[in-house]
Amino acid sequence: MDWTAFYDLPALSGDEFDLHQALAQALTDQGLSLYRDQLGSVLGLKPREQAPFRVMLTTNLDENGGLIQAIRPDGLLDFVALGRYQKTDYVNQVVRLLTRDHVPHLGYGVLVEGQPYLALGAASAQQVADLGIQVGDSFVLDFSRRQIAGGAWLGRNLANRASLELILDMSRQLQDKIAYELAVGGISQSLVGTRGAITATNLIQPDLALVLDASPVPASDYDPKCLYLRYFDKTLLPNTALLEAIRKVAQELGYQVKGQVQEAGTDGAFIHKTGVGAPTLVIALPLLQSPGLYQCLDPASFEPVRDTLVAFLSQLTPAQVQDFGFGSRGGGPHDH
Repeated sequence: MDWTAFYDLPALSGDEFDLHQALAQALTDQGLSLYRDQLGSVLGLKPREQAPFRVMLTTNLDENGGLIQAIRPDGLLDFVALGRYQKTDYVNQVVRLLTRDHVPHLGYGVLVEGQPYLALGAASAQQVADLGIQVGDSFVLDFSRRQIAGGAWLGRNLANRASLELILDMSRQLQDKIAYELAVGGISQSLVGTRGAITATNLIQPDLALVLDASPVPASDYDPKCLYLRYFDKTLLPNTALLEAIRKVAQELGYQVKGQVQEAGTDGAFIHKTGVGAPTLVIALPLLQSPGLYQCLDPASFEPVRDTLVAFLSQLTPAQVQDFGFGSRGGGPHDH
């Protein structure tokens, strides 16, 4: 796998085709059967007869960016921002516009009469049309992953690309060692309302789910050798029994465990509500000084996540999965 190229693939919400295809190939290379929904999510698993349960290990595919909504006579492009950033955030930023056939063109954000637009170096709408750009085409930031001081990475969308790299690595280590089914992959359209989470989860129907994410951590609490578990966001209360089980495994491996809290949710918002409910936990890679469009991630933070989850998933039993359920904590005589 060419990870530099993988991290650089554009994947705006609803237009994740390039990343979808690369991930599908990586899953196929591991000998996994592909499961795709109709929104762009792609997961792989190794089917097993009479598998006792199914675990889902995922992250999102999509990144922030926007869609062209109008082309002005002077060649400037009006756009709508998709994801968690505002239109003004793209002023003075270099962007990569993609035609319907994903032919890339560089552009940049400008502020004209107080309004943000994208410029391509074109002086008329016809010049824009000659480039093959039309209303509805997408764009993302044009910024490739690079290494900065101390060995950390700086990039535009490290959160899910790093998570996908980790997921593929863990899958490679686990698929031939477990008796249950482990579905791994990426979910589409997460930044625009966890839409793919609904379709992908209905497709997989997991009994337990782990979601990888990345979150800014204050410098005072930052440690790339620490495991960060999501204690709360507005869309998901973690399964406490699952959280404690993973915490115990991490501590037995010698890793410190810290709780992480944030406002924004993840695909876990829907995954934990599938069927009668799937115990779900979010594991967060720590981002340092990453409040805006760019993210800073130390690849050393992979180690505690990979070691802990591989150990946990290697020893996971049907009894444990059953014990993570709410009913196992004591129900009434009419439980079904």
